[in-house]
Amino acid sequence: MKKSLSNIWYQFRQSFSVKESINTTHETGKAVLEAATSIKEQGANLEVLQLLLQNSSSLLDVLCSPLTQIINGELSFLSLGIAFLKSYRDISQEAPTLEDYISIISQVAYLESIRDILSLYPSLNYDNFDENAELGKILATINNIELDEQTAMQTIECFHESELAAAFNNLLSTRLTSPHLSKYPARLLAKRIAGNTNIYIIKALMDLGDDIQTVMENCRDKWETEQQNIQNIQEYLTNHIATQALDPVFDQTCSFKDIYIPLKAKPVNKYGQININAESCDLEAWVKKNILTENNLEKVIFIQGKIGRGKSVFCKIFADWIRQHLHPFWTPILINVKDIKTLSSQLSETLTTNLDVSFTRGDHNWLRNKNNRFIFMFDGWDELSIVSRNSENLEKFIQQVAEFQQQCKNDERMGHRVVITSDIIPLSIISNLPTNLERVEILPFDQQQQEKWLEKWQSLPANSGKHTDLQEFLVNQKCPAIIQELISEPLLLYFLAGMYRDDQLVIDNLLTDNSKTATALIYQEAINWLISKSSPNFHDQLPNLKDILTEGAVAVTQSGGEFAAISMLKSQLEDDAKLIKDEIFKTPLADFYIYPDHESDNRVKFSHQSFSEFLFADSLKLSLTAWTQYCNTESGKELITDESEMNWQIYDLLGFGILTKEIVEYLIGLIIAVPNFRWVQLYKRLNDFYVSWCQGKFIDTAEETLPQTKLRELQNIGIHQLGQRQVDIYAGLNVMILLLAIQRYAQEDEVLKEHIIFYPSGQPEANNFTYQLHNIIHYSNCLQGENFRNLVGQFLSGAHLRGASLLQINLSYADLTEADLSRASLCGANFSYANLNRAYFIGADLRDADFTSANLGETYLSGANLSRANISGANLKDVDLSRANLCGADLRGANFDNANFMGAIFSDDTFGDIRWDEKTNWQNAEGLEMAKNVPLALKKRFL
Repeated sequence: MKKSLSNIWYQFRQSFSVKESINTTHETGKAVLEAATSIKEQGANLEVLQLLLQNSSSLLDVLCSPLTQIINGELSFLSLGIAFLKSYRDISQEAPTLEDYISIISQVAYLESIRDILSLYPSLNYDNFDENAELGKILATINNIELDEQTAMQTIECFHESELAAAFNNLLSTRLTSPHLSKYPARLLAKRIAGNTNIYIIKALMDLGDDIQTVMENCRDKWETEQQNIQNIQEYLTNHIATQALDPVFDQTCSFKDIYIPLKAKPVNKYGQININAESCDLEAWVKKNILTENNLEKVIFIQGKIGRGKSVFCKIFADWIRQHLHPFWTPILINVKDIKTLSSQLSETLTTNLDVSFTRGDHNWLRNKNNRFIFMFDGWDELSIVSRNSENLEKFIQQVAEFQQQCKNDERMGHRVVITSDIIPLSIISNLPTNLERVEILPFDQQQQEKWLEKWQSLPANSGKHTDLQEFLVNQKCPAIIQELISEPLLLYFLAGMYRDDQLVIDNLLTDNSKTATALIYQEAINWLISKSSPNFHDQLPNLKDILTEGAVAVTQSGGEFAAISMLKSQLEDDAKLIKDEIFKTPLADFYIYPDHESDNRVKFSHQSFSEFLFADSLKLSLTAWTQYCNTESGKELITDESEMNWQIYDLLGFGILTKEIVEYLIGLIIAVPNFRWVQLYKRLNDFYVSWCQGKFIDTAEETLPQTKLRELQNIGIHQLGQRQVDIYAGLNVMILLLAIQRYAQEDEVLKEHIIFYPSGQPEANNFTYQLHNIIHYSNCLQGENFRNLVGQFLSGAHLRGASLLQINLSYADLTEADLSRASLCGANFSYANLNRAYFIGADLRDADFTSANLGETYLSGANLSRANISGANLKDVDLSRANLCGADLRGANFDNANFMGAIFSDDTFGDIRWDEKTNWQNAEGLEMAKNVPLALKKRFL
């Protein structure tokens, strides 16, 4: 039978022989305060409880009193509630019903939660308010709420979703709303307090002991488990979340939190590119809005950004903000994706398998506990361990995340949210992204952010009395303009400020007008600076620390994980590393874990991915430079590194996986800085290797092959996920990537561009097609979970593919800007969503090709055969379609603004008319009057 709270209160009055009742006023709260104070000081007292019943209508009347007294007073609402219920049992000679228990426990637990949460915000002025008549009405409404056994049990199981919680929150938020605190934050505080109330409900139930067992049998074990779970979560937040924002920066002079500046972001379009027309937003405010918007629970919050933009620091800072201001209504779980070693079939299983935290162990329903709503922050989707990382598993993981978030929308017991960060992964690698991603990209610092960061930097105690006015450096006439642009990158700004402070920033070392070179030079100087910040004892033990770090970077890059075994270092350097006496020795760049009794566990870990990638690029630069050098002999000049040795070094350095875009950019930047570098010599040697590789010379032999030798080395150090074919494919494709990068640089040089022209498919002869790339693409497709498109697609800009036969090849989402595919055979090829800006397709066979939503801006399609091609939704602004065959092509939704159709064919008897609709943009199109077989409807509209 249902009973209202007012009826239960009346029942208590009768049992305590309280006859008189008064109206609820501002003064009634005093009775509750006095009772809670007296119980705290003197214990249970019948007279105190009678006065309480006589002078109040509920325990929540206290919210009409000054909140400062509630928050700071020496009182205990929980003790009051337990004493009240036990006294009622003794006086009435009968056990309270479950509804009786919950009517009191819910109120005292909520009041204790108010004390708990509001005490965290001492600066808020809670008592500067006018008496609100609305409070009395809300209290009356609360007193009319009815409970029965079912609703009482539901209140215990999940208070913050109960009818009582909604009513209590309405009362409290109304009480808190003032000129100093608006409605929205007041409501948010009330929700957090309701979420925190469960802690005190469990405590009250435990403190009641055997008394409550009469109405709730065999529940003590469940409550003890829940109480332990609450404690475990609190320990996780204290030990793992609160501390990470205080991690020291690389030079150990301050924490990340000390110099953190709020980041800005912009939305991302379907091509994964920033929507330049959108307004920028404060990233933290944007994430908060998405988390706290209740009707978009199916959305995954996806934050992308270049390396060094501050994604990981944001995660640490924001996770700690959630801990401080939203927990336990929301609880942050911060996960480095590179720590995920096993991908299960569902994200819930992946989480349970990989999360090594106490509150998940042994509890298969930890994700379906309505009292715990987690915000899972996956930092570094692109850093998924190479053991499981390929495009297939990257896609599998993001699909798991998307499905999990949708499940949280559909399952009332799961209210979790997911935030995921990542480097900018080209869509050529992962094209099938889920549709429920809410995506933004972090922007570089603007002028205002730079100034705020420098103000924080100057105010650090460790910088007192030192050179901290970086503006003095920036306005120096010798400072290259490109450096002034690069300080918009947070990590590079920190490097420059730190080196300037320590008098290690030499302007002359940074003189360049190439952004890649400038970035590489800053890293080069910064790494030397950070090495100098290492402990003097470490330099004594390891005078060749730079060499060890470089070899460690090669090992980490080739292993693909967060750590690399010390055994992967060259033998001499491995022996040097073993000289470290400490089990864990930290340097600003990397940490070494040395265990004399367990040498197989010895490993190195870099503090930032960019350090290992740069040092790997630096090591690669040394090898590439050596391949171009000669020595004098009696017979004349000879290459220092002969062909067979170079071939082995290529497999040794590059036969591990695909190079990242960052490594390639660092490498080219470093080589550009080498005086009088022999670009043509390097190109010829790499091209000779590439041609031999395409012909299978390194794997099709009866002798032990180079891929086999490299494979055996990898397996000896514990890397077992590769086979001979994978090693061979990665080595060859990486050389192709280097040749493409070298050619792009050469095309900017008036001399080099005449001598360096790389043909991935072979140099075309007369009107014959070349098939070399076609064969390589199919060879690459034997890799499990990967293919040519997602391995090399992002590196194909400027490629010379004239006359290549690439029938039905999938190059969707690839970057083919300024590539030359003139006269190529591309029938049935898939270019959907590809970036083909300023590419050449002159005279190409593009029958049945798919250009859906591709960017064809300023592309040259003169004389191309596009019959039956799908160009729907593509951007063809300023494109040259003169003499192109468009018969039967699907042009629906395409943009032909300022396109040239002179002499184009729109229809024939074989393929029929073009297809177009009202979304097709013909604005400013030229030459339509000189096109052939223009459909009548199109003529009537435009001619």
